[in-house]
Amino acid sequence: MIERALGILLRLESMVAAVAYSIVGLLLMVDVLGREFFGASLFGAQKMAVYAAIVAGFLGMALATASAAHLRPAFMDGFIPEGREALVDRIGDAISAVIYLVLAWVAIGFVGETMAAGDRAAVLYWTLWPIQLVIPYAFVSCAIRHLAFAWRPALRPETAQAA
Repeated sequence: MIERALGILLRLESMVAAVAYSIVGLLLMVDVLGREFFGASLFGAQKMAVYAAIVAGFLGMALATASAAHLRPAFMDGFIPEGREALVDRIGDAISAVIYLVLAWVAIGFVGETMAAGDRAAVLYWTLWPIQLVIPYAFVSCAIRHLAFAWRPALRPETAQAA
């Protein structure tokens, strides 16, 4: 069941990230073409592209975790006793989950402060907090995956075990 849930989560996050990157590309192309051919750019296109890139980037972090393509410190690998790699991986995943949950907690506070202050985006004058919700979401998503990997190491993608 957890494997299926993680698969659904991966597909949803992949689709949203792909749409966000497509929006970035489309907005920047329209902006450049408008300036080059018509002498005017699309109002707010660059700012909208930045926000779409933020969404795609944070979801990309969750996708990297899901595919075991995230950065990991390998400098200590030589100190791991033979036959203990699986245990160290489980401990590492549990620690990573805790770190991501702490980051999610901080991000929730950040979004809450932005909401309370009524902060708005420059140029577009949109409220910022709905866009910022991707930050705690991505941290929680990464934490869930690391908890799943710590609980059931078989869920960890092959690339993580080979790394």
